[in-house]
Amino acid sequence: MTPGGDQILAHHAALLAIPAIVPALVVVGVILYIARKDRREEREEREIIERAFEPEDDKENP
Repeated sequence: MTPGGDQILAHHAALLAIPAIVPALVVVGVILYIARKDRREEREEREIIERAFEPEDDKENP
């Protein structure tokens, strides 16, 4: 407990940092979204290439 009349105040550095948190989280979210999208597209492209070079055994052996 604090003695009567004392108030606990936040440090001014913490108050200045609060508005920077939201833009930082937005930037991190955008970077994660782009990385995830890029990996998904790369995986799909790799699957297409693998399917293109797969031997088609079904057509050769009736």
